[in-house]
Amino acid sequence: MGVTVSWHVSFNPVLLVLIALAIGSIVPIQTAANSRLRLHVGGYPVVSALISFSVALAVAVVATSAITRIPMPDVEAVARSPWWVWLGGAFGVSFVIGNIVLFPRIGAVQTVVLPILGQVAMGLAIDRFGLFRAPEMEVGAGRVLGAAMVLAGIIAVVRPPRAESAQRGLGLWWWRALGVSIGAASAMQTTVNGYLGGPAGSSLHAAEINLAVGALILFVAALATSPRQLARRPKPGPWWMWLGGVVGATFVIGGATLAPLLGTATTVIAINAGTIIGGQLMESMGWFGALRTRIDARRALGLAFILAGVVAVRAL
Repeated sequence: MGVTVSWHVSFNPVLLVLIALAIGSIVPIQTAANSRLRLHVGGYPVVSALISFSVALAVAVVATSAITRIPMPDVEAVARSPWWVWLGGAFGVSFVIGNIVLFPRIGAVQTVVLPILGQVAMGLAIDRFGLFRAPEMEVGAGRVLGAAMVLAGIIAVVRPPRAESAQRGLGLWWWRALGVSIGAASAMQTTVNGYLGGPAGSSLHAAEINLAVGALILFVAALATSPRQLARRPKPGPWWMWLGGVVGATFVIGGATLAPLLGTATTVIAINAGTIIGGQLMESMGWFGALRTRIDARRALGLAFILAGVVAVRAL
C-alpha cells in the first residue's frame, strides 16, 4: 500500500520545536502575500489562490521526490479509500481564500487568531465523535477549559474600541465568523490528510493530493469567474507577493515532516504559537502591507490566554 517515510536519524527535540515555531511564524506571510497578489491579478482572490496552490504543488512534488524518492502517491490505494479523502483540497481552498479576503478587512492578528478558535472547536468535535475515522477521545474538563481560555483570549484580542465598533457595525462580526469557519475547515483538512497518508504512502504524498485537488478546484473556479484574467500576466508588484505558494508548501511539508518526530500535538502547538507570534509581529511592525497596530496590555493578555488555551486543549 505504498511507501511509508521512515526516519533513522536522531534529532534534538528542542531544535525541532524551534523549527516548528519558525514555520508557524511565516504563515502570516502567506496570507499577506496572497492578499497583495490579489491586487495584481484584477482583484480576483480565486486567481491569486490558484497561483499560490500551483506554486505550492510544484514545491511539494520536488520535496517529496527528494525525501521519499517516490514522487507519486499510490493512486490505486487512494481510489479504494472513502470518498471524503478528496475533501482535504476543498478545505484547504476555503482556508486560503478566506485568509485572502479577511486580511485587508480585519488585520493580520485577527486573521491569525480567529481560525484557531475554529480549529479548537472542530478538533474537540472530531476527537469526541471520531469524525473522518479519527480515533475517539474523551473530551474532559481540562480540554473544555482550554477551549474556554482560547475564546476568552480571542475576545480580548479582537474587541475593537467602541468608536471603531460603532463605525464598522455588525459587518465586522460576519467577517470574524468567516475566520472561525475557515479554522474549522482547517481542522477537518488536517484530519482527512492524516487518514489519507496511509493509503497514499506517506503524509507527504497526502499533501501532494491535497494541493493537486485544491489547484484543480481553483482552476475550474477561475475559468467560471475570471477566464480572461488567466490569460493575463499579473501586474508588477513587490517581490514578496510571490511567496504565498512557497510558504504554503513549507507549512504542509514541515508539518508532515515534524509530526512523526515530535508528535502531532506538539507540532500543532508549536506551529500555532509561532503563527500567533508572527502575526502580532507583522502587525506591530507594519510588514508585508499589514495595517500597523501596536500591541497593548489587553491584546498581550489575550494572546497569552490563546497560547495557554491551545496548549491545554492539545495536552490535557
